[in-house]
Amino acid sequence: MKKASLELEQWRQVKRLHRLTDAQVQMAQDLGMKPKRLFQVDNPESEPLARSIERLYLGRFKKPLPDSFIPLRRALHEARTRERTEACERRRRKRQTDRDHQEAMRVSMLTLRRLYGGVGADEDPGRLAD
Repeated sequence: MKKASLELEQWRQVKRLHRLTDAQVQMAQDLGMKPKRLFQVDNPESEPLARSIERLYLGRFKKPLPDSFIPLRRALHEARTRERTEACERRRRKRQTDRDHQEAMRVSMLTLRRLYGGVGADEDPGRLAD
């Protein structure tokens, strides 16, 4: 997994562990909280994590909820789809580069053979002389 989907997967685990809603996860992300740190939060005597996130969000942004938020499940799906698409594009570019390199090598060999007595100007340039 890439970094984006890995972090979203960690948020999904935090959401399940602390019973957060998608809006609360979005608020925590807006506040700059990191999922790795929230795994360590487990103090039953203090206020629940969900309530403290809401309190901090209200204090910083002066509103109780974010204007809009993407459900975590959809964000994770989009990140995975984007990563698969990028991987396919990288493979396609690599294959194209390999083909370009092979063509350049073939042209170089033909040019050298023409220069040093291989294939003449009247012969088939696609066929290499032996």
